[in-house]
Amino acid sequence: MLFAHLLKYSPFLTAVFMNILANYLRKQAIKTTLVVLMLLFLLMVGTLFTSTLRAIARGVLPPELLFVELSLRSIDVLAILIPLSFYLGVLTSLSQAYRNQEAVIMHTIGWSIKDMVKALLPLVVFVFVLMLVISLFISPQAAKLSKELTTQANEKISLMGLTEGKFQKFFSDEGVIFVEKIDAEAQRVENVFANIYHPDRIDTVTAEYGYQFEENKQKYIALFNGYRNEGKPGGKAYQMMKFDRNDIKLPDLDQQIAALDEKSKSTVDLLYSVDTIERAQLHWRLSPAFSVLALFFMAMALAKTSHREAKFVNLVVGLLAYGFMVNLITIGHSLLEQGKIDMTFGLWWVYLLFFVYAYFRIKKLDGPELSMSDCRRLQQ
Repeated sequence: MLFAHLLKYSPFLTAVFMNILANYLRKQAIKTTLVVLMLLFLLMVGTLFTSTLRAIARGVLPPELLFVELSLRSIDVLAILIPLSFYLGVLTSLSQAYRNQEAVIMHTIGWSIKDMVKALLPLVVFVFVLMLVISLFISPQAAKLSKELTTQANEKISLMGLTEGKFQKFFSDEGVIFVEKIDAEAQRVENVFANIYHPDRIDTVTAEYGYQFEENKQKYIALFNGYRNEGKPGGKAYQMMKFDRNDIKLPDLDQQIAALDEKSKSTVDLLYSVDTIERAQLHWRLSPAFSVLALFFMAMALAKTSHREAKFVNLVVGLLAYGFMVNLITIGHSLLEQGKIDMTFGLWWVYLLFFVYAYFRIKKLDGPELSMSDCRRLQQ
């Protein structure tokens, strides 16, 4: 009580002590955020590595671009993990402060949740600006670079996606192909087996050897000295023929690359675009940064807890709130692409919903003491 009385009548001491408390809160939030971010990033990198290897095995990506593509895709992952890590960092550090009675002491000397918000605001602004830079500029450039590298590799690499001694699917699930031996320099394959699915039949092809060639910007394998068996599964009408040459189309990578178009365009191009999908992509790029703001206020609203309550109850509620927000943003983005929501509303309604809830909850938790505390500080 004596310390609180001194703070009341000593503006300088009050300012110094409040600055110490603010730095303490920011330090705890940063430490917890970095730990959560490191754990989540390591987990996601393992998942990305597996999916990238799978893409190489299917022929979507050349092997030499493994680590380059992994690095570029990690940027998109950071756009998801940083808001989540910051949210969990603030929520966990403040909850721990309440359980250790540190936050209770802060409230005793006149600090409200509103004051805690002000103390953490510089950190929030930094993360907000960081997410704007990543999602609006760095991530599109990474997607563009990935597209360019994949296109260049597609033009240079031979028999991309084919591996010796392994059955592999074609991109469009038209069938499987098996080659016993590959000579990349000569672009030659030996002892080939291919099973090709059509709407009305299945073709089974075997050949002694084959070569790759290109026609009308489409890659093919010309097979020589083999047999072709055509028929409908379950039927008895099968035809077998021997051929001197038979051509099989290799998967078209252009369709895989085309999916990156709206992601690889610059933010400036999206601003002046009239295409619905591209304008929806702009709102999607803004979502990580504004999610940081909404999630921060949600963390402040959910952090207050008691040692008598279950230890992780507010963390569970916080994760449910995060999942609810992500679902709303995903649904809103899909509706924007379909033109069912006006672009003026965008995804702002999602953030507004969480802002309003957090505001009224913080106001309720602070109670009438918030306005009284503010009045005393204004009088001083």
